[in-house]
Amino acid sequence: MAAGDRIFMAKEETSQEILANTEKILAGAAEKPKRYGMRINLADSNPATRVTYLYDAVGMTPAKMNFSVGMFDYGDWGDIWFVRDNRPVMLNNDGSVDYELNHENHALKLTGGASDITSVAYAGNAMSEIPLIWVKRYAVKNYHYVIFCETQFDETYHAYAHTDADGNILPVTYFPMYEGSVTNNRMRSLSGQTVSASLTDAQETTAAQQNGDRWDKLSFSECNLMYEMCTLISKSTNSQASFGAGCSNANDFLKTGTMNGLGQFYGYSSATNGVKLFYCENFFGNYWKRIRGLINDKGIVKVKFVPPYDSTGAGYINTGVTPSGTSGGYINKMEMTDGGRIPAVASGSETTYECDGFWFNNAQVDVALFGGDRGHGTRCGLSFWLLNNRATNVSASLGASLSCKPPVAA
Repeated sequence: MAAGDRIFMAKEETSQEILANTEKILAGAAEKPKRYGMRINLADSNPATRVTYLYDAVGMTPAKMNFSVGMFDYGDWGDIWFVRDNRPVMLNNDGSVDYELNHENHALKLTGGASDITSVAYAGNAMSEIPLIWVKRYAVKNYHYVIFCETQFDETYHAYAHTDADGNILPVTYFPMYEGSVTNNRMRSLSGQTVSASLTDAQETTAAQQNGDRWDKLSFSECNLMYEMCTLISKSTNSQASFGAGCSNANDFLKTGTMNGLGQFYGYSSATNGVKLFYCENFFGNYWKRIRGLINDKGIVKVKFVPPYDSTGAGYINTGVTPSGTSGGYINKMEMTDGGRIPAVASGSETTYECDGFWFNNAQVDVALFGGDRGHGTRCGLSFWLLNNRATNVSASLGASLSCKPPVAA
C-alpha cells in the first residue's frame, strides 16, 4: 500500500472515531432525563406573573380551567408523565390495585361494568394513582425553585411523597379521590357518602389506619406535591383562578361523588360547587383536612417529610420559621424547605401572592389544617393553611382524607 493510501486510511479511521464519539454524545444527551422546573419570584405579588418556567418547561403553554365553555385546557401538559400516567383506581386494602376506573365516568370500570365506588362492603377504596416524581427544591434570595424529573437526576432530588415508613421509594403513591367518611370505625374514600367531621386527630388517624398498615391520613408532603403539580402546570399561584373556586362559599357541605362524571380536572367559577384535581374531588374547600407532618410548636413551624408521624413533633425538623402577620389574613410569604414550601407571613390579599388564607396561634402546639372549608370563600386553595388548631379540637367543618403507600414489590 502506498504512503498516500496509508494516510487516507488513517484519516478515514479518525473520522469514524469522531463520528462514533459524536453519536455517543448525542445518545447520552437523548437519554438525559427531562426536567420541568419553575421559579417563584417572592417579590412579585401578581400570581399570574411570579412563576417562570425553567429547563424543559420553557415555552410550554400552561393548563387551566376554561370556565366559559366548561372544559379543562391541558395546554402542553397533557402528555407529561405525572399528568398522563395519573389514573383513578379501586385499591385493595393491602395497597394493590384491584382495577382501573373509567376516566370520565367513575361509576364504571375502565373495562366496562359497574364499579364499586359507592360500596361500603368493598374491601378497599377509590384512590388516585400518582406516578413517581423526583423533586429538587431550593431558595436563592427572593426566588423559590421547584424542579420535577421522572428519574432521580442527581442526589439533590427527593421523592418524599413516594417514600414509605421504611424508606422505600415507591413507583406510585395514592391520594384520595373523595374526602374521608367513617363507616364501622374505618375511614373510606367512596362516592355518595357524608364526610365524617367532629373527630379528633387521634380518632381520624385510627380510622384511616383501620384500612391496613399501608394507609394513613394525607400528609404535608402529599399536600405540598399537589400544590407543586398544580402550580407548575398552571404557571400561577392562584389555584382558585386556575382550577375553580371549590365549595368555598356555600350553605351546605357537599357529599362525596358530585364530580364523578367530570374527568381528571374540573372546576367552576361559582363557589358553591366542588373542584377536582388529578381525580381528587374537593382537595381544597368543602371541609378542612387535618393532615400529618406539619405542626406549629408554640411559634416554631416543624415538619416531617416521611412517615411515621405523630402530633407532638417527635422526629420533626425545626424550620426556625415563626408565623407572623395578621392571623386570619391572606398569606403573602412562604419559606422553602427541602420538602416543600411552608406558610410564614400573612400580609397579603385575595388577589396577590398565594391568594389564600393563613391562621396561626404561636402560644400552643397545633397540627395543620389544609385547604379551607365551605365558609372561607377566596381564602380557600392549595396554599390555605391553619396552624391554630390543637389535635384534640373537633369541628363540624373539620375532616380528613386517606392516603396509601403501596406495598414494596417482591
